[in-house]
Amino acid sequence: MFKRYAIAAALVAGAIFNFSPSAVAADHRDAPTIDDYSAIDINDIFMFRDPANTNNLVMVLSVQAIADPKFGPSYHFQPNALYQINFSTNAQAKPTASINVVFSDFANGPSCPAPQAACQTYRAFFPHGIVVEGLTTQGTAAATPNPPVITTKAVGGSTITAFAGPREDPFFFDLVGFNRFIAKFNATGSVDGSLFTGVDSFLGKNINAIVFEFPISLVAGNAPKFAAWAATYLGDLRFQDFDDHGRFKDIDDRGLGGLRQVDRMGNPAVNTALIPPNLKDAFNFGKPEDDARDFAPAILATLAKFHTPAATVSLLASVAVPDTLKFDTSQPDGYPNGRRLADRVTDLLISLIVNIPGFTDGTAAKTYLAAFPFARPPLQQTP
Repeated sequence: MFKRYAIAAALVAGAIFNFSPSAVAADHRDAPTIDDYSAIDINDIFMFRDPANTNNLVMVLSVQAIADPKFGPSYHFQPNALYQINFSTNAQAKPTASINVVFSDFANGPSCPAPQAACQTYRAFFPHGIVVEGLTTQGTAAATPNPPVITTKAVGGSTITAFAGPREDPFFFDLVGFNRFIAKFNATGSVDGSLFTGVDSFLGKNINAIVFEFPISLVAGNAPKFAAWAATYLGDLRFQDFDDHGRFKDIDDRGLGGLRQVDRMGNPAVNTALIPPNLKDAFNFGKPEDDARDFAPAILATLAKFHTPAATVSLLASVAVPDTLKFDTSQPDGYPNGRRLADRVTDLLISLIVNIPGFTDGTAAKTYLAAFPFARPPLQQTP
C-alpha cells in the first residue's frame, strides 16, 4: 500500500504536497454538528519526524478553525472534552496505542506563567502509563504573543516534549478559487483551473494546536509501518475524572462509552471533499475500521461525479479508506507518507481527482519553524 502512495506522489512532478478540495478546506468546519463545537473541531493533523532527531515523531493537532487574531484571548481548549490521537500497526485500523489529552477549566490564578493572567492545565496520557502535565499558552491582545510554554518529560533515555496553545494556521489554500471552480463544474461539467485566484483564504488566521514530540517506538513499537488519526469526544467529564493512567476513575460505570465522538480526521479533506453532505456528520462520528463498509460507496460515487480516471480511483480510495494518515519509516517524510506542515496536498489531490497534471492553486506556502513546536507563533492584532 505504501508503494502506491509513492506512485501518487510521482504523479505530480516536483510537488511538496498539502491537500484539500472542499467547501471549507482541509477539515475546517466540515460538518453541521462540529460547527457548534469549534474548540474540538479538528482542522488538520500533521505527522513527521523531527529532522534533527529522526527517531522522534512530531504530531501536530490543529483545532479552533479560523481564529481571529483580534480576539486571541477568547480561544480556549474545551474542558469537558477528550482530544485523542490514535495509532494502529494493523491493517484493520484498530487502535494499538493512543494519546489522550484533557484540559482543566479556563481560569486565572497564581499557577499561570507570567505574563499570562489566565491559563489552562492539560494532562496528556501516553502509552505505558506515562503522563505529561503542563500549562497551556494563552492568546493575548498584546502586540506580541505570549512566550510558548513548552513542557518536557524524561522517559528512559528519551524525552517527550509538549505544547498546547495558539499558533498561526499552517494550512494554506485558495478556497474562493476552489468554490468558483466547483460552481462552474456543477453548472457545465467543465474543469477550469484558471478560476483559482492564488489568494490563501487562511492567511492571517490562527488555530489552537496540540503539539507532541516523542520516540516513535512509544506508539509503534518496532513496527516499520503504522497509521494515525485524531478524534475528539464531548461528554460529562472533567479534568479530575482521570487517574494517572488516563482512565476514568469510575471506568467500570462509564468508560469511553460515556463520551460522544464529534469529530475525527486522518487525511485532510476526506470528509469535506469526498463525503456527501448528508453523510458528513455520520463520517465524523464513525471509526476508520468501519470506513470500507460505511463510506467507500459514497467516496467512489463522488470520484465518479468528477470523472476521476479509473487508474486513479483505486489509489485515492486506498488513501481515504480507511481514513488514517499512513507512515512508513523506510520512506522519506512527506504526504502521503505522513504529512509535513509545508506539504501541498491540495495541489496533489485536485490534480489527481480532476486530472489536471501539475495543478497548483497558486498560493504561497507559509514558513514554519525548524524546531519544536514547528508551527509558527500566533498572529497578533494590528493597530
